[in-house]
Amino acid sequence: MPCPNSARKRSKTMAFRVSPEEYERITNLAKLSGMDKQDFIMAKLMDHEIVVRPSTRVYKALKDAMAEIYQQLLRIRAGGELDASMEETIGLLAKFFDGLAPAADTTSNIDREYESVWDLERY
Repeated sequence: MPCPNSARKRSKTMAFRVSPEEYERITNLAKLSGMDKQDFIMAKLMDHEIVVRPSTRVYKALKDAMAEIYQQLLRIRAGGELDASMEETIGLLAKFFDGLAPAADTTSNIDREYESVWDLERY
């Protein structure tokens, strides 16, 4: 059913079927990116770079993914094996966390000025 708002930019609907595993992967990737599924899929289809911007939504997704990994690691310690999707999730999270690491010189101008004020000598 079309939207009554004629000024709406996205007025067409597309639907496609995926397997449960594909659905889970798309959902997890979208959550970890901080985007909703529609925007994530559109960015991937249009070959746009996906930049993860920290937010409470991303934090919750990372926290949930880490909790799942922890449960899997406990299961593995008890004698189980790591399944392929969990191995992929661990690799993806490692890539995200590597991207969140600060660069070698991330001191801002404000921080440098703040430090220089405290380094001043008294006469």
